[in-house]
Order: sequence, then C-alpha cells, then structure tokens
Amino acid sequence: MWGGDEGGLVGNSAWRRRLKPEYVYYLVETLFVASTSFIAPVYVVFLIRSGLDYKGVALVDGFYVISSALLDYPTGGLADKYGRGRITVIGCIFFGLGLLSYSMSRSLYEFLFSEFLAAVGAALYSGAMVAWLVDSLKEEGRYEQLSVVLGTAGTLTWLVGVAGAFVGGLVAEYSLRIPFIMGSISCFVSSAAAYYWTRGRGESPEVEGKTPYSVLLKRGMEVLLKCEPLLWLTIATFLIASSMPSFTLTWAPYMESLGAEEWLLGLASSAFMATVGLSNYVGGRLARRLGYKRTTLISLGLSVVTFAAIYLVDNPLAFILASLPLEFGIGLRGPAVGAWINTYIPSEERATVISLRRTLVLPFSALGMAVMGVLSDLGTPRLAYLFGLAMTLATIPVYLKVKEG
Repeated sequence: MWGGDEGGLVGNSAWRRRLKPEYVYYLVETLFVASTSFIAPVYVVFLIRSGLDYKGVALVDGFYVISSALLDYPTGGLADKYGRGRITVIGCIFFGLGLLSYSMSRSLYEFLFSEFLAAVGAALYSGAMVAWLVDSLKEEGRYEQLSVVLGTAGTLTWLVGVAGAFVGGLVAEYSLRIPFIMGSISCFVSSAAAYYWTRGRGESPEVEGKTPYSVLLKRGMEVLLKCEPLLWLTIATFLIASSMPSFTLTWAPYMESLGAEEWLLGLASSAFMATVGLSNYVGGRLARRLGYKRTTLISLGLSVVTFAAIYLVDNPLAFILASLPLEFGIGLRGPAVGAWINTYIPSEERATVISLRRTLVLPFSALGMAVMGVLSDLGTPRLAYLFGLAMTLATIPVYLKVKEG
C-alpha cells in the first residue's frame, strides 16, 4: 500500500523521512523538467518539418494548453483529496507517455493525441508536487525558506537541462524523434523517485478524509476569489502568460531564418536555460532580501529590454545576447512569485488553488499562442515581439497594486 510501512518497508520508511523535503523536490522536479529540455531546441522545428505552419504549431500547442486548463483544477482537488505524492507519480507517467507517443507521431491528429497525454500528466503534476513541498516545509517550521528552495530547484534543473538541451540538439542531427524518447525516460525515472520518497508527509489535512471532493473544489475557488492580493497576482499572471508564447514559440525558427544551424539552436537553448537557472538561484535569495514585489518588478524590466532588443537584431548571435535579459528575468520572477502566492493559500486547499490558478491562466497562454501565430504568419515573429512587449508593460501596474503580505 502507498502509505504503509509493513514488511520490508519498515526500515526504509525512516530513511525516507530523514531525506529533507527540498532534496526530494530537487530530484523529482529536476528529472521532470529535464524531460522537456531534450526537446526544447527542436520542438517547433520538428512540427514545421512535419508539415505544419506557424498556425498549426499554435493549434497543437494551444490544444495542450487548453487541455491542461480543463484538467488542472479538478486534478488539484484530487491531489488534496487522495494524496499529492500519488498524483505526482501518475502525472509523471502520463507526461512520459505523451513524449513517447510524440516520438512515433507523423500527422496533426497524432500530435494532438500526444499533446493530450502530456496535458493530463502536466495537470496532475502541476499543483501536487509544489503543494507537497510547501506543506512539508511548513511541517518542519521552515516555510520562510520556500523562495530559496524554489530558486535552488531552478538552478539544479538547469544543470541537467542545459546538458539535455545541448544533447537534444546533437542527437537531433540523426533524428528529431530521439529527443522525445529521451524525455520520456526522464519522466519515468522521476515517477519512480516520487513514488519512493513522497510518502508520509506534505499532504493536505483533508487527504483521504470525509470532506467531499466537490467541497474541496468549491473551497479552493472561494479562496482565490475572496482573497484580493491572490486575485491580483493571478491577473498579473494572465498578462505574463499571454506575452511569453511570442518568444518561446518563435525564437528557434526565427533564428533559423537568420541563418542558425541546429547545433546553434541547441547552444542557444542551453544558454537560455543556464541563464534561467542562475537567476533562479539569485532570485530566491533576492526575494528574501528585497521582498517578493521588488524582485518581480526587476524581472519585468529585464523582459521589456529583451522584447525591444530582439525586434531590432538581424543575426542569430545578436539574437541570443538580446534574449538573455528576458531569461534572467524569468528566473528572478519564478521563486519570488511562487513564494508570494503561497503566503495566501491555506494548507487544506493548496494543490486545488495552485491548479485552479493554472486553469484560469493557461487559456491566456493559448490566446498568446493564437496571436503569435497570426502575427508571425502575417509578417515575421518581429510583430509578435511587439505584442509581447505590450503585455509585459501592462503587467507592471498590476504588480504595483498588490501589497506584499
């Protein structure tokens, strides 16, 4: 059984408990995120070479986002009701199956099926693992270390992710399908780690209790809607989510149009992830020193610099350099906003609220993908960069409105 210590598990259970929750999170999160690093430099190129245009890419990725949005909220409730560790394990397995299916896909409908499997996995994983981490730290009286832990996790992720992206670019020279297979294996290993080390801690007080599942979902909605700071932080994330596809889905093919070869795409992806990883480490500690709000505003200023700069560059190396401030800003913002949000969420509904936010936010990401597709097909991705710039600027006054709790 999942929570049992009978038989041969008696000795191992105590050892599992001695492993600090942040180390468990580092391992599971790094393996899960690393699975996408293998495909990062070739994902859009793979779809385009398979016969899709930019609108087709937006359709496929938008389908993933919408599917995740529809599934995220109810799966967060499942984590609070039936166990965050259990749901994390299942999520890793589904995401791995999605990547494995991608490696065998050749048509639009097959890509959509693969994206659906991955969306199920991402929805299951998204609220469960971080909620497990937050409440595991709270159980030990160490919640104030959350931003540092989140920042360190980002840094450790790129240690694997940078290598994965570079290796993904190299093996793509032989076949663009190999990186997807490698990503699926990483997910399955992440699932095994979560199965072994998450048991017995970090769960909602409601886990396997008598509170109906539907009541947990309703209470999660009430927490979000009735807490004004949490609501404004969510609105700010709407705007950020709509801006990011203008960069994330265009940089690789746009660099190709500027003359970049596959190895340079792998190098660029590695550089981007390395920058995010370093700034995650800095951001977690900066948030404790300057506060969540100031750290977040600094990150937005860096994003503004990049969107303005990449609109002007005309060669791949200059594009890489101009993109680094945005990547550094992403890393700064992640641990700051992650810890900021969790100060307003009660333990009982933590996974539910985290997943509900994703449900509400992800459609704005899909909207950003649609705008990116239309603007890029009308002209070049440079038009999409102007849209990203506008959305980032609109986010600044929203964050200024929120008082730091």
